[in-house]
Order: sequence, then C-alpha cells, then structure tokens
Amino acid sequence: MVLALLGAGVLAAPAAASEDDWPVLKGARLEGLRPWGAFAVYRADRSVTGVSLYLRGAEAIARRVETRDGADAAVTWATSKSCTSLTPVLAELEALPAPRIEVPGVGRNPPTPALSANSDSYLLWAEDARFAAAPYPVQIEVRGEGGSPMAAWVETSLRRVAACWGPTQP
Repeated sequence: MVLALLGAGVLAAPAAASEDDWPVLKGARLEGLRPWGAFAVYRADRSVTGVSLYLRGAEAIARRVETRDGADAAVTWATSKSCTSLTPVLAELEALPAPRIEVPGVGRNPPTPALSANSDSYLLWAEDARFAAAPYPVQIEVRGEGGSPMAAWVETSLRRVAACWGPTQP
C-alpha cells in the first residue's frame, strides 16, 4: 500500500506507515505540477502525516495525507488563498538552521549527539535550495528525529495550519 496521488483525478490510494512511501509523497503531482517540497512525520504509534507542497501561480497549495497502521489514507488540502497561516509557515522554512556534514574520523570532532525527544522520524525535502555562501541551486533532503529544529518546525507548522484542511482539491 502506498501514499499516492497517481493523477489529477485520483485523490489517494491505501497507505502504510512506512518511510518507503516517502518517494511517492515527493513525486505526487497536482494537475501536472510537481511538488517543490514535502515534509512528513512517521510516528512511533504507526501514524503518518505527509504534506506535499505546490505553487500554482501565486497560490501555495498543500496536500496532506494521513494514515494510521496502514489504513486507507485520508487526503486533505489547504491553500494560501483560504488559509492565511500557510504562507508564513512555509516562509519559516528559510530560517530553519541547515545541518552540517560531519565526516567520521576526519575533520572536526562533533559534539555528542543529543538524545531524541521521541522515536518519531521527520523528513523534509525541497527542490529549490541554495548553498549559504553561493547561489548554486541544489535539492535538499533531511531526515531527523524528535527534538531537532526540523521536528519542531514540522510540529509547529502542522498545529498552525490544523484548521485549514479541507477535502476539496483546489
């Protein structure tokens, strides 16, 4: 079973609470539009919330897929036209601190890793990112645990747009 949007007319397929679904979430098209970003949380209780992000003209669109224990997925939508919280939440992604690559046994001695606040797994992907000191474009994908700045952004963002979701595809 897969979190999926197979085409513009199909809303969802059954889903499983597995990170195996992450590539599908990143590739879910909306009327021919590819997502520019996505984020997800895979919880220890086997519930999953995944959000694909689109830009159609000046309108931000978010597609949320939720499932628990592999049950059928529920797909809901939010847009910047109907949800005033969506654009500011997405803009906060630009302030998220970038992770630093630490090469084992070479270079700096990294600090002892912090303990995870929980056993949830958080994922974030953006197609349009830049290096901090240079304008070269890159895709970025980050996986992290509870307690990380990324996890805090995901949880806060989901709370701030909680009232915005509706069943109608924009």
